[in-house]
Amino acid sequence: MRLGYYDFLRGIAILMVVAIHTGPAHHFDTAQGVLSVAVRQLLNCAVPIFFAISGYFLAAKRLDTRGEVFAFWRHQIPKVYVPVLVWSLPYLFLHMHAGKDALKGLALYFACGYSVYYFIAVIVQYYLLAPLLTNVKRGGG
Repeated sequence: MRLGYYDFLRGIAILMVVAIHTGPAHHFDTAQGVLSVAVRQLLNCAVPIFFAISGYFLAAKRLDTRGEVFAFWRHQIPKVYVPVLVWSLPYLFLHMHAGKDALKGLALYFACGYSVYYFIAVIVQYYLLAPLLTNVKRGGG
């Protein structure tokens, strides 16, 4: 189900995330720095906007049977988890090349612990919890 209003909000949130990651880092020592920090704080609502929109559509999913749940997981989780594994490979290689603990490096890799990829772990957790949460929402135990 696609709704133009929500796609518009997603687009705005995407632009906000890009602005967060490309904007200059300033401190409170100048007026421009204070303004930059204030704008950055205003832009920080981008990820919660994504989560709220995703939660809205996730709540409408039919997850009544085990087949629907497993089909949902099979479809959704690889869409976010496989790309994060690919984009985390350079971090894993750098970790290993630096001679750091290999087990810790692999744990960080598979748990989306490198860089800003923590949010993928949160999304996967939401996907895994979605059947339970939709059941509770509908009055189940």
